[in-house]
Amino acid sequence: MEPASDLTIDLSVDEAALPGAVEVLHRSFAEYALTETPSGAMVETAETLAEEMRGGTSVALVRRGAVPVAFAKHHAADDGTLYFGRLGVVPEARGTGVARMLVEALREHALAAGLDGLSCLVRADEEGNIALYERCGMKIVGRGERVSRLGATIAVVEMRDIEMRDAARRP
Repeated sequence: MEPASDLTIDLSVDEAALPGAVEVLHRSFAEYALTETPSGAMVETAETLAEEMRGGTSVALVRRGAVPVAFAKHHAADDGTLYFGRLGVVPEARGTGVARMLVEALREHALAAGLDGLSCLVRADEEGNIALYERCGMKIVGRGERVSRLGATIAVVEMRDIEMRDAARRP
C-alpha cells in the first residue's frame, strides 16, 4: 500500500459510520485471537461503541479514499490528557504512516481543546506499538495490569506526552 498521503481523518464519526469502524477494529485486532490473551476489541459492536459515544467517548476513523483503514477511541481523561485506546490499523495499511498521522491528529485535537497532550495504555509485550508512541513523543510513565473485556489479565504500560504537559504549564 502507498504511503499515507491520500488519507482523511475524522476524529468524531457519527453512529452511521460505526459498522465500518467495527470492521476496521476487528480486522486490526484479529491477530490477538490466536494468543493467550485475546483482545476485548473482538467483542465490540456498533451498539457497544454507540453506548460509549453516548457516555462521552469519540470514535476516530482514518479513511484512504472511502475505505476505512484505521480506528481509535478517545475521551478527555481526569488527568487533563486526551486518553486514546484501541488504536488499530488494518494489516494492509501498516507501515505507511497511518498510525503516526492519527496520533498526531489526536494530539492536535487535545491541545486545541486545552488538554495537556495524550495518554494511553499499551500491552507491555507490544514493543512495536510502544516504540511507535515513543517516536511520536510519548514516554512510559507507569506499569501495571488491566483486566480485558474477556476477563484476561494483561500487563500494560501507561504512556503520556510528558514534554507537552510540562510545556503547557510554562508561563
